[in-house]
Amino acid sequence: MPSLVVTVRLWVKDARFSEFADFETRAFKIMAHHGVEIVSIAQDHVQTLSDGPHETHILKFSDSAAFEAYRADPALLALSDLRDACTARTEIAIQQSALN
Repeated sequence: MPSLVVTVRLWVKDARFSEFADFETRAFKIMAHHGVEIVSIAQDHVQTLSDGPHETHILKFSDSAAFEAYRADPALLALSDLRDACTARTEIAIQQSALN
């Protein structure tokens, strides 16, 4: 079964990097419960909101069901206010990968 590679580009609201780090730490713990592999994280916190993203995450899910289960996890949904407070913009690209 092909895995799912998810690229997430994130723009952080001005001066909200510590709140974003808190959100990110909690979200990564939830991802671990769903068997998500964090392939890479690229950070550029000196960008302005009009520039490219502050962070780009490449994540590997075992399949689309694992991705949907993560997105519907009540623990993640409980973080929505924190996420909204610190994130200005998010772009998600999803690709099937034949390599596991």
